[in-house]
Amino acid sequence: MAKILFHFGEMSLKGKNRRLFEKRMARNIRGALKGVLLPDGLHREYGRMVAEVTEVSDALLEHIALLPGVRNFSLVHESGLSLEEMQEAARQAVLADYGDNVAGIPFRVSAKRSDKRFPLKSMEINYEVGGFLKTQLGLSVNLKHPQMEVRVEVGLDAAYIYTRKIAGIGGLPVGTSGKGVVLFSGGIDSPVAAYSMMKRGMSATLVHCYNSTINRDFAKIKDLARQLSRYQGHVKLYLVDLEEFQRHAIAMVPPEYRMIIYKRQMIREGAKIAEKIHAQALITGDSLGQVASQTLANIQAIYDASPIPLLSPLIASDKEEIIALARRIGTFDISTEEYCDICSFLIAKHPETHGRRSRVAQLEAHLPIDSIDSPVKMHIFDDGEEAAQV
Repeated sequence: MAKILFHFGEMSLKGKNRRLFEKRMARNIRGALKGVLLPDGLHREYGRMVAEVTEVSDALLEHIALLPGVRNFSLVHESGLSLEEMQEAARQAVLADYGDNVAGIPFRVSAKRSDKRFPLKSMEINYEVGGFLKTQLGLSVNLKHPQMEVRVEVGLDAAYIYTRKIAGIGGLPVGTSGKGVVLFSGGIDSPVAAYSMMKRGMSATLVHCYNSTINRDFAKIKDLARQLSRYQGHVKLYLVDLEEFQRHAIAMVPPEYRMIIYKRQMIREGAKIAEKIHAQALITGDSLGQVASQTLANIQAIYDASPIPLLSPLIASDKEEIIALARRIGTFDISTEEYCDICSFLIAKHPETHGRRSRVAQLEAHLPIDSIDSPVKMHIFDDGEEAAQV
């Protein structure tokens, strides 16, 4: 058995709503630890949670580190609230993390008390536990530049002792900031945009537009949705067939404007689904100036089609930053698999980079936008597995 202590960041600022955030965080942690969490093995205390699990693997630790809302976490030794028990737990923590040959390692003890009624003050705990470790293990005290920091957290019913913190991604628990619909291309950027909004607490629904004459295998798109479901727990993926619209656009729109027109239609389709599921925003993976469709003029011409707020979490990120996060969340290798994106289908060699809304309106006036019925399929993914197809 092992115990994991979770700390959180922004949830501490939520005042009267804090309990709602913590309740959602607990639900998300249970999902992330499914299969290893003991029954009734997650306990909440003010500002932290403790999970008791059957086993710990590197893969599990990597997954927890990317769980939105977790600032940091540690594998801990739990003890009773007597000084002797805390001292012994601290000794075990040091030996478990550093081995038997620890003599001479510079260290310090840092204690915190959640319950200020605890008879020993933090400085007294530091002195008593530190002195015990120095005598028992031959450690060398160094308060300013320790190589090892032994942390003691005194809770209401137990103390938690550990020597290492693992950094989390931070942010807010998924599900605490409303719903959003992500325009999901299957490239590198849109999965990162989806994850970035999950990190801000948004529950993301994915909408992928395709042309049924060129796209019939959605393994790559499903694999990306499956990977993102590991962080959100439950993800819906809508597949929208724009074949009929694209056929009209190819016949009636000059090649240099097709990209703009296609993306405007994707926004409309995404907005329809947003209305259906009561989502409050659309999300794109746009990064300013990265490609022709993402010049400021074209962004203005494209986003104008959205009847609801449209958010672009990557707008100020460069490609290397986006790729680095894609690698970390496990979507990069999937995103680079071959796939024929709808926007690359019969696009001009030199697309318009300064789209004008007046010209867009003129071109769309000849398209049967309102009369086209785009077929929709929906897939559901739960914690890394496809659960249903509708």
